[in-house]
Amino acid sequence: MSERSIKKAADSKLKDAYSRYYSTIYKFCFSKLRYDKTYVDDCVQETFIVLYNKLLKGEEIEYTLAYLFKTADNMVKKRIGQLKKQEKEISIDEIKDINNFSVDLDDRLTFEEYSRMISDALNDTEIEIFELRYLQEMKINEIAEMLNLSVTNVTTRLSRIKEKIRNKIKDI
Repeated sequence: MSERSIKKAADSKLKDAYSRYYSTIYKFCFSKLRYDKTYVDDCVQETFIVLYNKLLKGEEIEYTLAYLFKTADNMVKKRIGQLKKQEKEISIDEIKDINNFSVDLDDRLTFEEYSRMISDALNDTEIEIFELRYLQEMKINEIAEMLNLSVTNVTTRLSRIKEKIRNKIKDI
């Protein structure tokens, strides 16, 4: 096949795939990246670009929808990784602000003291749920599955945990 005929075939296949599967791939990406429509649009666009580049090489794709799902899943994972990395980064301005507190440090509790107080207020299961949710940032349904509890049970326990912590800190 000539380059021109490969491009023409790739264009046709992309147009067909786009018209048939765009909304499905969009919904998939949206279900994973709800927080920003721009990221969803980028992932969908990049997914179809990957498909188009593969088609331009003359490669045949037997199961187009499955290929698009796998590609979209990879794009979503990449985007989530980028976002998690950004969350962990601290700007120099944030560090400078730490020194601007006017409170006398002797009057404030240390992080370790707060942690110890929280630990003392909670039982082992509550500590585990607290750590999974707020330190490891797991979703409630993931915690429920991991601990073999219902989602409602985990939600109720988290609510009670927060109330215990509020009461403990309020006493200070």
